[in-house]
Amino acid sequence: MERTLGALGVLAGVVLLGGDVVHADAAGPTDYRSEVVAVVPETPAVAVSIVGGDAFVELEVAPGTEVLVVGYQNEPFLHIRPDGVVEENERSPSVYVSRTRMGGADVPDYADAALPPAWKAVATGGRYAWHDHRAHWMSPDAPTTAVPGDKVQTGVIPLIVAGVAVSVTVDTYWLPAPSRVPLYAGAVGGVMLVVGALVGRRALAWPLLVAALAAAGVGWWQFSSLPAETDPRLVWWLLPAGAAASASAAVVLGRRLVAYALVILGGLELAAWVFVRRAGAWRALIPTDAPLVLDRAVLVGVAVVALAAMAGGIIALYRITD
Repeated sequence: MERTLGALGVLAGVVLLGGDVVHADAAGPTDYRSEVVAVVPETPAVAVSIVGGDAFVELEVAPGTEVLVVGYQNEPFLHIRPDGVVEENERSPSVYVSRTRMGGADVPDYADAALPPAWKAVATGGRYAWHDHRAHWMSPDAPTTAVPGDKVQTGVIPLIVAGVAVSVTVDTYWLPAPSRVPLYAGAVGGVMLVVGALVGRRALAWPLLVAALAAAGVGWWQFSSLPAETDPRLVWWLLPAGAAASASAAVVLGRRLVAYALVILGGLELAAWVFVRRAGAWRALIPTDAPLVLDRAVLVGVAVVALAAMAGGIIALYRITD
């Protein structure tokens, strides 16, 4: 018994610590929304949008068009060739500053805005997304001269499209806090799943399976909402998928010691999923195409079921081994 719980504890530590650092700078929940408000002069050759609320600028270029994105020091930053190949200038300081949302990455000595560009291909298809610090609020602290709902900044991203200078204007807004109603609804839903299983004398593996499938669904929805170069996290859907596998096996095995161990494992996996996505409970915007009400409700409902599954599994194991 002690060895079983010890192994599960080690696994929990690995999942919780590892799951949160798979991608250090994927788009996350935020209290800001940025939007492109003007492209001057207008051109059908490019489409500029914001991905992840305010995290990334995405540029799509029509085939046969050459575009240069100008960096923070007016140096060549990104280059989209007419054949759709996307290149970044390895000598551009903007490349390294834009690696992270808050711009804290080290700039190597060979990166100098005054040097001729050294292009390196990073993508194809004429589309690319990157952190552009002219397009989002750069402080971890809230603005002191504004209130939620206000526009907090306007930034301009210079492009050169087929030899013509183009300015992309981006406004950033501070969003009001989200409603707590989805959190309460999710908590009630999670409690109902657990109570329903207990009243019906069914194993906790059943509500665990339902919660895991719901979590995997919203996790996959979020994962598939973001471009690959923005590093969407695999754990958004892999953790609950693993929990669903554990719960399914526990359902098949019935009331056996290994089944209760699997319920605990599934609960740990869902708890890790909740931990990774916890900021979505109180941030105004979540980087997903899924309805935010659904995402928040599932998050809290899954947390309730995960805790119940772990507690119930541990109690059942003690009863069997006593």
